[in-house]
Amino acid sequence: MIKNKIDLGVIQETLLIPLWARATELEQVDPILVDSKSAEIVAALDYDFEKFAHAKNSQIGACLRGMIIDNWTRNFLQQHPQSSVVEIGAGLNTRFERVDNNQVRWFDLDLPDVMALRKQFFQETERRQFITASCLDTDWFERIKAAGTQPCMFIAEGVLMYLNERQVRQLFSNLLQEFPGSWFAFDSISPLFVKNQKYHDAIKHVSAKFDWGISDIREIKNWDSRYHIMEVCTFKDLPAQYLKRFSLLNRLLFSYIPPLRNTYRLALVKLG
Repeated sequence: MIKNKIDLGVIQETLLIPLWARATELEQVDPILVDSKSAEIVAALDYDFEKFAHAKNSQIGACLRGMIIDNWTRNFLQQHPQSSVVEIGAGLNTRFERVDNNQVRWFDLDLPDVMALRKQFFQETERRQFITASCLDTDWFERIKAAGTQPCMFIAEGVLMYLNERQVRQLFSNLLQEFPGSWFAFDSISPLFVKNQKYHDAIKHVSAKFDWGISDIREIKNWDSRYHIMEVCTFKDLPAQYLKRFSLLNRLLFSYIPPLRNTYRLALVKLG
């Protein structure tokens, strides 16, 4: 079989980590996510996924992150079934396939090199459209508004830590101004995590570097009091049935040691 060549930027290459994680999860007896599409894509790509073989924590973590954001998205769609969802930095994610309610208007947004690769495996439909742009641009806002119903849900999974703080603040401010009342689901890391990223079991195999870190995600309320934090999920909040897949040492360290407990978290924020 002739495999698809990959030509991605340094940061964009990181999209292959959660893709590999979801594909690998199919080998589990009780998988966190069932994503056969990702396995098909991994098999079709000319890339050395074997270098991630020992990145066990990232493999489990990426799937748990996906599951939690999937659940938040389903909750949003239960309340706003005909609204719009925007996946910022969509990569090769298959969230639409996992949560589609047959009514949502879905937008996958990413940079040109990623979107060229994405179009080899996914097709646009009437309800699912691709936007080739940076999340820091604003021209694409009109396409979302043209879809109609508000509020929207924005998702940035594995994205914000590669931006700097000024860019993160600007993205939040833009979304608040243009889409008030919308939901924003994202993950973030602490400055300690940024400082010690060379020990990350998956990132150490690529050239990308983390940039933005924040000690406590609740600090974003200091940026603008209109950011309403709906939910925060840290390591200790993960489902017990899957936590046991991490080593006992990791479970103890990241559940009970304060500096480590908050090194990584997922957050769901209402904008205004």
